[in-house]
Amino acid sequence: MSRIADLMATPRDQAIQRRPIRIRGTVSLIGDGITSAPRKVKASQSFCVEDSTAGIWVRSGHAIREGVLLGSDRVLPELDYGVDVELDGYLDRGAFAPVILPTRITILGTSKLPAASRAFNTRFLNGADELRRVTVNGVVQNISTESSNWWSLRVETGVGHFVTRVPKDEPYSPSRLLDAEVDLTGIAAVCWNWRSEFVCPRLIIAHREDIRILQPASDPFAAERVSIENLDGYTPSGRPRHRRRIEGTVTYYDGDLLLYVQENGIGIQVRLNDPLSIELGDRVEVSGFIDTSRYLAGLRGAVVRRIGRRDDPVAVPLTISQIIEDHQGFSQGQPTTPRSCDGQLIQLTGRLLDFQVGSATEQHRLQIDCGDSVTTAFLSGDMRPLTPGTELKATGIAKLVFSAPVATASLAKPDRVDLLLRDHNDLLILSTPSWWTPRRTFNALLVLAGFALSASVWAFTMRRTLAQRTDQLAREMRNRRDVALEFQAAIQERTRLAANLHDTLLQTLAGIAYQLEACGQPGTKPFRDHLETASRMIQHGQEDLRNTVWALHCLPQTEGSFVDSVKQMTRRLVQGHDTTINIQSAESFPVLADFIAGNLLLVIQEAVHNAIKHARAERIEVELSGSPDQDHVSVIVRDHGIGFDLNTRKTSSDGHFGMEGMEQRIERLGGTLAIESQRGVGTTIHADIPLREFDPKIA
Repeated sequence: MSRIADLMATPRDQAIQRRPIRIRGTVSLIGDGITSAPRKVKASQSFCVEDSTAGIWVRSGHAIREGVLLGSDRVLPELDYGVDVELDGYLDRGAFAPVILPTRITILGTSKLPAASRAFNTRFLNGADELRRVTVNGVVQNISTESSNWWSLRVETGVGHFVTRVPKDEPYSPSRLLDAEVDLTGIAAVCWNWRSEFVCPRLIIAHREDIRILQPASDPFAAERVSIENLDGYTPSGRPRHRRRIEGTVTYYDGDLLLYVQENGIGIQVRLNDPLSIELGDRVEVSGFIDTSRYLAGLRGAVVRRIGRRDDPVAVPLTISQIIEDHQGFSQGQPTTPRSCDGQLIQLTGRLLDFQVGSATEQHRLQIDCGDSVTTAFLSGDMRPLTPGTELKATGIAKLVFSAPVATASLAKPDRVDLLLRDHNDLLILSTPSWWTPRRTFNALLVLAGFALSASVWAFTMRRTLAQRTDQLAREMRNRRDVALEFQAAIQERTRLAANLHDTLLQTLAGIAYQLEACGQPGTKPFRDHLETASRMIQHGQEDLRNTVWALHCLPQTEGSFVDSVKQMTRRLVQGHDTTINIQSAESFPVLADFIAGNLLLVIQEAVHNAIKHARAERIEVELSGSPDQDHVSVIVRDHGIGFDLNTRKTSSDGHFGMEGMEQRIERLGGTLAIESQRGVGTTIHADIPLREFDPKIA
């Protein structure tokens, strides 16, 4: 058998272990008392058992849902106030304090509940009297609707407050209970937060007779009247628990429950019980309870009566620095009473930093740079957002946010100053900012940067695509040009070779045939002479054929330069002839594309061949040079042979293709060919070919 006080002292980390327990006690509360369901069913949710040491909650509804309570449908309807019971069950941690999950409930009989003890405010207000029956004295300072069935009461004891609930019946109407001094008896409980931490005490009333009105509510405007300066000043009996009444002029009203009243340069905040119809500048009486939830006292649970009309107080022009300096402290013994502009109608000038648009339930927020500090102004209602940078003058109620007082008795200093604007007329625009605000300038630069980046990406993509397409076209042009050039070169070379074979090999073969036929004719030279002549003709034909074959393999070799190819080609041409060839090449002779080198080499070969065969030159000079800017090459082939008359030279119509072939090759290269010759002097062939006109990809 356990004592309830021992169970209530169990730490939460041990209570969660659900150890089995057994207790005896008396039912002191069923459900939520007078605000719970009908008695026949309310015990199926919860009830409270109290012994001589303490009280504890029994969560019967939880036990039923877990299926651990036996015989609940038989025993629970029999429970009532004063019934003695014995419980078996488990100890659980509960939402705030330990609770019991019953497994068996045995009714032992009935007894009279002991009288409730007078609450000791220090214990009760700190939650130490959890689930004990106590009687508490206080003044009802606020009544609000918690549900459709009951009122929520805030009761002030003089050193703290607690909450309780009563039915929405006529005996408990706000007009009867508000500002009434009462004695309330019930089970001490608590309000707790999401972390299962203590917030404030509450009292659960079990019977209607436990509510006793000691001093009934009176006319709120019959309350003691004080000046606004002495709202919460010193009194020999301490701070009053009943209403106080003041007069003043309305300087701010949010249309709901927040009101500011000003008198003699002092403004106070008023929290109303119900919305009312009132205008700025109305002269009013306000009756309410002293509210110390803020650093500076105001009124809450207030009612208001209009007594006249007076113009708005004149707004005091101030700066944030002046407001802060006014709170730098006062020397001890100073006769002047410290004052604060909190709640006062003031005027600030500054530049708008930001405008945050509110909603149906949220106010607009304006961040204003006042030069020495930044303040936040709050405004309700519809308003067109202002542009940051606007210079404006704002009129409103100063709302000071104070830091917590230090451990000494020093006065607290304000941390910031907010401004409550009544409507959009409280904002006077002094000047508007330039359209080119920093944000717009940044956005414009950002857009331009985006366009520039997009253009760069597009240009890069187009350049790469164009380069790829150019390469494709270049390859196609090169292939087509090579095919055309190959075809033209093949036709010309076939024509030239045909002429050469006709003039040399074919005539040689005809001569050989004639000598062989002559061997069988009677009366001719001896047989042996004809054979020797035919043999010499065969050797001569072989030489001609070898020269023709060599002409087909005269292009530059990949392992050598153009100059090397010229030297190799000329050495081959002069074999068997008494001819000397001198080749001169500049050191800076450029590297030639195969197309240029091949055609130029054939031109040199033709010129050297003609000098050997037709001019019978003993000395031939070949000069190779390039221009200083490497855009031209020059080739000169000079011999000292017999020469010829340019006016009577033979052409392709006569079966001679050499000169015309050289001219056509140089013409294809875009160059010029000059031929100089005189009989008995020799011949000079000068070719000049441009290089800059040939793209290396297609040349």
